[in-house]
Amino acid sequence: MNKLLASLLTASLSVGFAQTLHFDFESATAGMQGYDGATFTIVPNPSLVGNTSSNVAKIVKVNVNNQWAGGRIAGVTSLNFTTAETSILSMDVYTTQPVGTVIKVKLEAPYTSEVDAITTVSGGWQTLLFDFGIPAPSGSANLIIMPQPFTNGGGNTFYFDNIEQIGGSIAIPLPGLPITFESGTNTDHFFSFESAQLTVVPNPYVTAANTSATVAKIVRHLGAPFGGSKITFTGPINFATHTVLTMKVWTSAPIGTNVTLKTEKPFWGVERSVQTTKTSEWETLSFDFAGSLSDMPTLVFLFDFVAGSSNVGNGSANSTFYFDDVKYAAIPLSSDELTLLNALRVAPNPTSDRWTFSAGRPIRVELCDLQGKVISVAEGSDDVVVNAANLPSGIYIARIQSGETTVSQRVTKR
Repeated sequence: MNKLLASLLTASLSVGFAQTLHFDFESATAGMQGYDGATFTIVPNPSLVGNTSSNVAKIVKVNVNNQWAGGRIAGVTSLNFTTAETSILSMDVYTTQPVGTVIKVKLEAPYTSEVDAITTVSGGWQTLLFDFGIPAPSGSANLIIMPQPFTNGGGNTFYFDNIEQIGGSIAIPLPGLPITFESGTNTDHFFSFESAQLTVVPNPYVTAANTSATVAKIVRHLGAPFGGSKITFTGPINFATHTVLTMKVWTSAPIGTNVTLKTEKPFWGVERSVQTTKTSEWETLSFDFAGSLSDMPTLVFLFDFVAGSSNVGNGSANSTFYFDDVKYAAIPLSSDELTLLNALRVAPNPTSDRWTFSAGRPIRVELCDLQGKVISVAEGSDDVVVNAANLPSGIYIARIQSGETTVSQRVTKR
């Protein structure tokens, strides 16, 4: 088939079908096309455990050298993610490829966006969510499923089913810096790209260098070397008066790992990179944007990235980074946290039966394990007693809240 005929066929497929989600593949689905040598077909379900559908879609990345091979469904009229009711694409996935495999969804004709999700199961069905809440695209006609981008094919096989749009959160953009994660900033404010996944989590390493209760966690999975996450503010980041940004970072990656902040607007960006000087400790890194323009509203976070490098993550501890307190260096954070920490008393610590928390004001205490699961809650206007008698020996995190201020304290059960 010559190139002109192939182009005309693709164009006709894009406009010849008009269909809406969801897709369950129980019968023939118009507009299904494999590309870059991949096959995209409807087949019997390879496993009824976790998905009782009779038929599913199957993509095989046939050719070894076609890293971006996948499947396309053309002529979809419902790819509108601008409302909270339809901001997430839900898709059931089955593959025997390793946990941590990246599945990319792209919206094309015209191109409007792409989002990655990461498998947490191998050899079983799972539901992956592709959050388009930011930037909430609309107007594309083609849905592209690209399994294992940036990875060679050669027979790698993937099954898909029950593709539909579901409700999610579209976060109201923040007015600007600082970013502390203690209130007002959550996972939905960030848009992760190219194999990186960001979540907002309890601080797993509360120390004097960072007493915050909540931080951001970003994991780089196998994929593009420039995988990261970004946040867009309602207005531009202003470097006219304050030119240095600081950010607290924790990682077990080796000393000398690159950390990059990039300010960005359409078709333009400015990067500043520094290297870590500690491993498995919180440290504050400084990024000097002197001379940078003050008309860019987006801040991009990149870890272990060097321009031109082929270095990619693998989902391991060395590809995991925590960060917090992103701010102008010359402007201090609110003193409320420091005031609460200075007033807080915990005794005895360690304990064998109970901790008593006091801060000279009403407080609420949430006792959590190291994974962030809340074990117990207590509150009071004076001393707050938390029972530890039935807890296993070990380290716990107490989140102490007073009004709008929350701090964390590490406590130990003997």
